[in-house]
Amino acid sequence: MLTTGSTAGSLAEKYPGDIGIEQDRDVLFTEKFSDGLANIQARYNDVLNGEGMRLDTVDVPAKGVVALVMTNQGGENDGGHLYKRFDPGFDSVIYVRYYVKYPSSSKGYIHHESVWIGGYQPALPYPKPAAGTCGMGDTRIAIGYEPVNAPNMDTYLYWGDMRAGARGKCYGNDMVNGSPRARQLIWDTWMCVELMIKLNHPATAYNGELKIWQDGIEVGHWGPGFPNGYWDMDSWLNDEAGQPFDGFRWRTTEQLNINYLWIQFYDDTTPPGGSHHIKFSNLVVARKYIGPIHGISADSLHDLP
Repeated sequence: MLTTGSTAGSLAEKYPGDIGIEQDRDVLFTEKFSDGLANIQARYNDVLNGEGMRLDTVDVPAKGVVALVMTNQGGENDGGHLYKRFDPGFDSVIYVRYYVKYPSSSKGYIHHESVWIGGYQPALPYPKPAAGTCGMGDTRIAIGYEPVNAPNMDTYLYWGDMRAGARGKCYGNDMVNGSPRARQLIWDTWMCVELMIKLNHPATAYNGELKIWQDGIEVGHWGPGFPNGYWDMDSWLNDEAGQPFDGFRWRTTEQLNINYLWIQFYDDTTPPGGSHHIKFSNLVVARKYIGPIHGISADSLHDLP
């Protein structure tokens, strides 16, 4: 069964079952997948493989909520996505919480399957990650938490000061390695993920932060002077004997802010004739800590494959 940390002091605590949470003054965007596929897809600037999406009201993280199911067909497509641009975007501190369920049938096939939050300068109505490219601190931020090396969960980050990996290429940096609170993926189980991003001010400062919770339990927190560790190419290894983390200089210009949300299912290894899927539910973007759905209980959860 899914276990969650305390919701004390969270936005979700005020709205059991997430009912009415979208009306809170600190909530910037919600996606409950509750008003039909046509309406859902109309809220996004770019929809990929919309015909491969469906809604589920049975296998959900709490009673009364709805899940979006994204699918792929091997040899025909690589999955799908919903991408939303925010205009003018968000500055300073942003929280993103969502539920996700990874089926065990996807073992060995996961590439990028999660919710990414970030920004482009200028803002774009479609995703353009520029994988492998270093720098771009004035034009790109991308922040995600996903099964980087399943079952290990870790970050996948692009920012101006990101580190290069093999052959000098820059792919998403991972930060959780060695964290005493690192958590793993539990297949076929609903997981609550929350990210806190604090952008750097001014653009020259290394005072940006990132904080991650999984099922309401803090996985890690990185900012100016904490935690200790060291870089090994494009991986930050948390180690008390290491040096303090510099902090994030997420951007080199304050014109770059958080201005997109990308719900993605990218599976490019499914063989022809095969099919995989992923499920998402109850996504919230806010100015304050959101926390897991309040009032969740064992008999309101489903652990179906």
